[in-house]
Amino acid sequence: MSSVKLKQVYLTANDPGRLAEFYEGLGLKVRFADPGKWIQFVSDAAAFCVADPMESASEQLKDAVLVFDVDNLEAAMERAAAMGAQVGAVRDMASHGRAVKVRDPGGNVIQFYQAAG
Repeated sequence: MSSVKLKQVYLTANDPGRLAEFYEGLGLKVRFADPGKWIQFVSDAAAFCVADPMESASEQLKDAVLVFDVDNLEAAMERAAAMGAQVGAVRDMASHGRAVKVRDPGGNVIQFYQAAG
């Protein structure tokens, strides 16, 4: 049996460059860019990309959630809000950690998660 592993996850946006600027502002580093069509970011476990809707193999899904581990939840929230994101209320999950739902400038739902401890 052949193995299968996740290669990447991507969002579509009418203006991929503008949305990519938001994620760069959060601290993600660009690995590869095809200007105006595809911007791929470096990630430890998988690639995260922002793409033109025409790059998608299917219709854009609504409210898929990308979760980003952060060291400082408040700092990530402030940085995102300063770049035009809508930041929700923090959910405290006690010994599991804390999380917050964020809508990026393109309207995509993401989440910041800070582990407890």
